[in-house]
Amino acid sequence: MSSNPCFFPLAAAGATAFALVAAIFVPYSYTLAADQSFGQPTQAYPNAVDIKPKLPDIKSAKAVLDQSDEYAALESVQFALTEVADGANYVWHRGHGQLSGLVAPLASFKDTHGSVCRYAVVMLTAVHATKRTEIVACRLPTGIWQIES
Repeated sequence: MSSNPCFFPLAAAGATAFALVAAIFVPYSYTLAADQSFGQPTQAYPNAVDIKPKLPDIKSAKAVLDQSDEYAALESVQFALTEVADGANYVWHRGHGQLSGLVAPLASFKDTHGSVCRYAVVMLTAVHATKRTEIVACRLPTGIWQIES
């Protein structure tokens, strides 16, 4: 028998962590009130001036996340899928305060191969960005949950 360990569970765990944390940083356009022009003063306020509110610079407030944050997110999802009942929420926070999340398993079922699967909503928040995604994860024979979609 070969003494080489199987790296599939480790690869599946790494890919899952990458997908969850990368979801936070998927670029999308922000619509800020400061980008809107208010036009010319109206007759009711003849002395009105175009005022653009001073908003915080979102681009300068980027989260600095590392590999331990990815592992924490993955461990939280794995824990919630294993321990939390359908319809309940699992909320977690990192100690440094830059990353938090919520895992809400909604339904459990068996796939065509007889594996236990769960449908869940995962939300990750890093500084000023929050991403929500819906997942279907199935439990591998090793006990690790693999995200299918």
